Amino acid sequence: MKICHVDPACGLSIPPKDWGAIEKIIWEFEVNQRLLGHESVHKLGGHIQPGEFDIVHCHVANLAVDLKRRGIPYIYQLHDHHVMYYGKDSHVYKENLAAIEGSLISLMPAKWLVSYFGSKKCMYFAHGVNTDDFTPILNKPKPEEPKLLMLANNGMGGNNGHDRKGFAYGLALAMKHNLPITIVGPRNNENWFNENLWAFNYPKLKIIWEPSNKNLHQIYLDHDIFLHPSELEAGHPNLTLLEAAACGLPIIGWIEMETDFHGLWRAPRNIFRMEDGLNDILNKWEIYTSRAIQTSKELSWKNRTIELLKIYETFNQIS
Repeated sequence: MKICHVDPACGLSIPPKDWGAIEKIIWEFEVNQRLLGHESVHKLGGHIQPGEFDIVHCHVANLAVDLKRRGIPYIYQLHDHHVMYYGKDSHVYKENLAAIEGSLISLMPAKWLVSYFGSKKCMYFAHGVNTDDFTPILNKPKPEEPKLLMLANNGMGGNNGHDRKGFAYGLALAMKHNLPITIVGPRNNENWFNENLWAFNYPKLKIIWEPSNKNLHQIYLDHDIFLHPSELEAGHPNLTLLEAAACGLPIIGWIEMETDFHGLWRAPRNIFRMEDGLNDILNKWEIYTSRAIQTSKELSWKNRTIELLKIYETFNQIS
């Protein structure tokens, strides 16, 4: 098949040099589609001509709406948690709904999104992870003093200080047990720290700004348990959960009840439940690490691409 992914036109390269989740997803699909014998490229939406490709895969709502206007059939994949944050009366929700209704099929990376939109065009399709780039330390022993890791782009809507990713909860868990914790992310996370100066009083806090993808793997390997008490995610699981699992890190965090993720202790934003998770992980260390690695293998980008190509084949017949 001739496949084209629509460039999100966000000013980021594909593949991204550092942060850029949609760009990373597009690149992983492209690479694996080529390895599986297909022609796969990315182009700006305005440069795609009707009939030029067998499949056009779009990842941004307004670009999908424009494809529909130009008579180009497309498969849509939603990535924006703001459809929930701003609500069903918002422009972002209505634009995404239009992108869904105009699509051949729309891939939702969380089951809550399928029910939230309630469209027959929606289906659940989980994210993946590059298990060649993100590999574990096999048979890693249980640490005497586990090093905690949070890796996230915090903020919500226009408020970069909003603690969507739960930094305060991760720090509270670390401080209660006197454990080292590292928080990794882009520079806009400074907005949260500037509003929460108390965090700098904890001597075992380390902050890493904007690591390269090359350094990201080593950061995971240098830590033992991944924390992700997120308030709202479009991906269940999201990319960082999958990367952490691929590196063999057990996870304390939140994922929707409808989706299983073995190797993760499901904990809401509740320090006592997170503490229960910490104790359970340390008591069953080998079980959690092996399950995390197995989950990541099942959700490798190669396996996700194989499943995606089956969807492409179905809709290539009717596009």
